[in-house]
Amino acid sequence: MRHTSIFQRAAMWAVLLCVGSAGAGELRGRVAGDEGQAVVWVEGAPGGQVPRRDVVISHVSGRFEPYVSVGFVGNDFVLRNEDGTLHNTHLYMRLAYQKAVSQRPLHYGATLFNVALPKAGMEVRRPIKPYYRYREETGFIEVVCNPHPGEQAYVLIFDHPYAAVTGKDGAFSIPDVPAGRHEVRVWRNGVVRTWGTAEVRDGAPTEVVVEGE
Repeated sequence: MRHTSIFQRAAMWAVLLCVGSAGAGELRGRVAGDEGQAVVWVEGAPGGQVPRRDVVISHVSGRFEPYVSVGFVGNDFVLRNEDGTLHNTHLYMRLAYQKAVSQRPLHYGATLFNVALPKAGMEVRRPIKPYYRYREETGFIEVVCNPHPGEQAYVLIFDHPYAAVTGKDGAFSIPDVPAGRHEVRVWRNGVVRTWGTAEVRDGAPTEVVVEGE
Protein backbone atom coordinates (compact mmCIF):
# COMPACT_ATOMS: atom_id res chain seq x y z
CA MET A 1 0.00 0.00 0.00
CA ARG A 2 2.85 2.33 0.87
CA HIS A 3 4.64 1.71 -2.44
CA THR A 4 1.43 2.26 -4.36
CA SER A 5 0.95 5.61 -2.62
CA ILE A 6 4.47 6.71 -3.57
CA PHE A 7 3.92 5.74 -7.21
CA GLN A 8 0.58 7.52 -7.24
CA ARG A 9 2.16 10.71 -5.92
CA ALA A 10 4.96 10.47 -8.47
CA ALA A 11 2.43 10.10 -11.28
CA MET A 12 0.44 13.05 -9.98
CA TRP A 13 3.55 15.28 -9.95
CA ALA A 14 4.43 14.17 -13.46
CA VAL A 15 0.98 15.17 -14.67
CA LEU A 16 1.24 18.54 -12.89
CA LEU A 17 4.64 19.21 -14.43
CA CYS A 18 3.33 18.38 -17.87
CA VAL A 19 0.35 20.66 -17.40
CA GLY A 20 2.52 23.45 -16.03
CA SER A 21 4.90 23.33 -19.00
CA ALA A 22 2.15 23.29 -21.64
CA GLY A 23 0.47 26.28 -23.18
CA ALA A 24 3.47 28.60 -23.45
CA GLY A 25 5.85 29.89 -26.08
CA GLU A 26 8.70 32.28 -26.69
CA LEU A 27 8.12 35.93 -27.60
CA ARG A 28 11.15 37.26 -29.40
CA GLY A 29 12.08 39.91 -31.88
CA ARG A 30 13.71 43.30 -32.16
CA VAL A 31 13.04 46.89 -31.14
CA ALA A 32 13.82 48.96 -34.23
CA GLY A 33 15.91 52.11 -34.22
CA ASP A 34 19.27 53.13 -32.83
CA GLU A 35 18.14 55.04 -29.74
CA GLY A 36 19.76 52.62 -27.30
CA GLN A 37 18.68 49.61 -25.31
CA ALA A 38 15.03 49.09 -24.42
CA VAL A 39 12.96 47.01 -22.01
CA VAL A 40 10.14 44.89 -23.44
CA TRP A 41 7.48 43.18 -21.36
CA VAL A 42 4.13 41.43 -21.60
CA GLU A 43 1.39 43.22 -19.70
CA GLY A 44 -1.16 41.25 -17.72
CA ALA A 45 -0.02 37.71 -18.50
CA PRO A 46 -1.19 35.26 -15.81
CA GLY A 47 1.03 33.32 -13.44
CA GLY A 48 4.72 32.70 -13.79
CA GLN A 49 7.43 32.42 -11.15
CA VAL A 50 9.92 35.27 -11.11
CA PRO A 51 13.59 34.38 -11.78
CA ARG A 52 15.99 34.14 -8.87
CA ARG A 53 18.38 36.75 -10.19
CA ASP A 54 19.80 39.81 -8.48
CA VAL A 55 20.24 43.22 -10.11
CA VAL A 56 23.94 44.11 -10.07
CA ILE A 57 24.76 47.82 -10.52
CA SER A 58 28.46 48.65 -10.63
CA HIS A 59 30.51 51.83 -10.84
CA VAL A 60 33.08 51.03 -13.54
CA SER A 61 35.46 53.58 -15.07
CA GLY A 62 33.21 56.52 -14.25
CA ARG A 63 29.92 55.02 -15.41
CA PHE A 64 27.21 52.63 -14.24
CA GLU A 65 27.12 49.14 -15.66
CA PRO A 66 24.72 48.03 -16.92
CA TYR A 67 23.00 51.14 -18.21
CA VAL A 68 19.58 49.43 -18.41
CA SER A 69 18.40 46.41 -16.44
CA VAL A 70 15.28 44.60 -15.29
CA GLY A 71 14.77 43.18 -11.82
CA PHE A 72 12.25 40.95 -10.14
CA VAL A 73 10.54 41.28 -6.77
CA GLY A 74 12.06 39.11 -4.05
CA ASN A 75 15.65 39.38 -5.23
CA ASP A 76 18.32 41.92 -4.26
CA PHE A 77 20.02 44.97 -5.64
CA VAL A 78 23.77 44.40 -5.48
CA LEU A 79 25.59 47.74 -5.52
CA ARG A 80 29.32 47.72 -6.25
CA ASN A 81 32.19 50.16 -6.56
CA GLU A 82 34.87 48.94 -8.94
CA ASP A 83 36.53 52.36 -9.22
CA GLY A 84 39.23 53.86 -7.05
CA THR A 85 37.15 56.88 -6.13
CA LEU A 86 34.20 57.72 -3.89
CA HIS A 87 30.76 57.10 -5.38
CA ASN A 88 27.21 56.83 -4.17
CA THR A 89 24.40 54.81 -5.70
CA HIS A 90 21.15 56.74 -5.36
CA LEU A 91 17.97 55.02 -6.53
CA TYR A 92 14.93 57.17 -7.24
CA MET A 93 11.45 55.91 -8.02
CA ARG A 94 9.98 58.04 -10.76
CA LEU A 95 6.59 59.40 -9.69
CA ALA A 96 4.72 59.93 -12.92
CA TYR A 97 1.53 61.08 -11.21
CA GLN A 98 3.33 64.05 -9.63
CA LYS A 99 3.49 65.82 -12.97
CA ALA A 100 -0.30 65.96 -13.00
CA VAL A 101 -1.00 66.79 -9.36
CA SER A 102 1.95 68.84 -8.14
CA GLN A 103 3.12 72.33 -9.07
CA ARG A 104 6.60 71.35 -7.87
CA PRO A 105 7.17 67.69 -8.80
CA LEU A 106 10.40 66.11 -7.60
CA HIS A 107 13.02 66.20 -10.34
CA TYR A 108 13.93 62.52 -10.06
CA GLY A 109 11.20 61.19 -7.77
CA ALA A 110 11.20 59.55 -4.34
CA THR A 111 14.43 58.14 -2.91
CA LEU A 112 14.35 54.38 -2.43
CA PHE A 113 17.82 54.37 -0.92
CA ASN A 114 21.13 56.21 -1.17
CA VAL A 115 24.24 54.14 -0.51
CA ALA A 116 27.77 55.54 -0.15
CA LEU A 117 30.52 53.42 -1.71
CA PRO A 118 33.75 55.22 -0.81
CA LYS A 119 36.23 52.44 -1.63
CA ALA A 120 36.98 50.14 -4.53
CA GLY A 121 35.74 46.62 -3.95
CA MET A 122 32.81 47.61 -1.73
CA GLU A 123 29.49 45.82 -2.18
CA VAL A 124 26.13 46.51 -0.53
CA ARG A 125 22.90 44.55 -0.94
CA ARG A 126 19.35 45.89 -0.66
CA PRO A 127 16.08 43.94 -1.10
CA ILE A 128 13.83 44.46 -4.11
CA LYS A 129 10.46 45.08 -2.48
CA PRO A 130 7.01 44.59 -4.05
CA TYR A 131 6.23 48.30 -4.23
CA TYR A 132 9.29 48.90 -6.42
CA ARG A 133 7.57 47.21 -9.36
CA TYR A 134 6.73 49.20 -12.45
CA ARG A 135 3.29 50.81 -12.44
CA GLU A 136 1.77 53.70 -14.32
CA GLU A 137 1.57 55.73 -11.10
CA THR A 138 5.20 55.25 -10.13
CA GLY A 139 7.23 54.03 -13.06
CA PHE A 140 10.83 53.12 -13.56
CA ILE A 141 13.81 53.58 -11.25
CA GLU A 142 16.54 56.05 -12.11
CA VAL A 143 20.01 55.49 -10.66
CA VAL A 144 22.38 58.42 -10.22
CA CYS A 145 25.70 59.19 -8.59
CA ASN A 146 25.31 62.60 -6.94
CA PRO A 147 29.02 63.57 -7.02
CA HIS A 148 29.18 62.56 -10.72
CA PRO A 149 25.98 63.73 -12.49
CA GLY A 150 27.03 62.12 -15.75
CA GLU A 151 26.61 58.64 -14.24
CA GLN A 152 23.07 57.36 -14.78
CA ALA A 153 21.33 54.03 -15.14
CA TYR A 154 17.76 52.75 -15.28
CA VAL A 155 15.96 49.76 -13.76
CA LEU A 156 12.43 48.44 -14.25
CA ILE A 157 11.13 46.03 -11.61
CA PHE A 158 8.46 43.39 -12.26
CA ASP A 159 6.50 40.88 -10.20
CA HIS A 160 6.23 38.48 -13.16
CA PRO A 161 8.92 36.91 -15.37
CA TYR A 162 7.77 38.21 -18.77
CA ALA A 163 10.27 41.03 -19.28
CA ALA A 164 13.65 41.42 -20.94
CA VAL A 165 16.30 44.01 -21.81
CA THR A 166 17.22 44.21 -25.46
CA GLY A 167 20.75 43.79 -26.70
CA LYS A 168 22.54 46.71 -28.32
CA ASP A 169 21.11 45.49 -31.63
CA GLY A 170 17.56 45.73 -30.24
CA ALA A 171 17.05 41.94 -30.06
CA PHE A 172 15.14 40.40 -27.17
CA SER A 173 13.70 37.07 -26.05
CA ILE A 174 11.03 36.38 -23.41
CA PRO A 175 10.59 32.62 -22.82
CA ASP A 176 7.62 30.69 -21.44
CA VAL A 177 4.97 33.33 -22.11
CA PRO A 178 1.46 31.87 -21.70
CA ALA A 179 -0.10 31.12 -25.07
CA GLY A 180 -2.68 33.66 -26.18
CA ARG A 181 -3.01 37.29 -27.13
CA HIS A 182 -1.07 39.75 -24.96
CA GLU A 183 -0.33 43.46 -24.81
CA VAL A 184 3.34 44.25 -25.40
CA ARG A 185 4.87 47.33 -23.79
CA VAL A 186 8.22 49.02 -24.32
CA TRP A 187 10.41 51.38 -22.29
CA ARG A 188 13.16 53.31 -24.01
CA ASN A 189 15.01 56.43 -22.89
CA GLY A 190 12.52 57.18 -20.14
CA VAL A 191 9.41 56.78 -22.27
CA VAL A 192 6.91 53.92 -21.88
CA ARG A 193 4.45 53.06 -24.61
CA THR A 194 2.15 50.25 -25.63
CA TRP A 195 3.44 48.79 -28.89
CA GLY A 196 0.46 46.57 -29.62
CA THR A 197 -0.61 42.97 -29.13
CA ALA A 198 1.09 39.72 -30.00
CA GLU A 199 -0.42 36.26 -30.41
CA VAL A 200 1.92 33.89 -28.57
CA ARG A 201 1.76 30.34 -29.91
CA ASP A 202 1.96 27.23 -27.79
CA GLY A 203 5.34 25.55 -28.12
CA ALA A 204 6.62 27.82 -30.88
CA PRO A 205 8.43 31.18 -31.08
CA THR A 206 6.47 34.29 -31.96
CA GLU A 207 8.49 36.92 -33.85
CA VAL A 208 7.70 40.64 -33.59
CA VAL A 209 9.41 43.84 -34.72
CA VAL A 210 8.66 46.82 -32.50
CA GLU A 211 8.77 49.86 -34.73
CA GLY A 212 9.16 53.46 -33.62
CA GLU A 213 6.19 55.71 -33.16
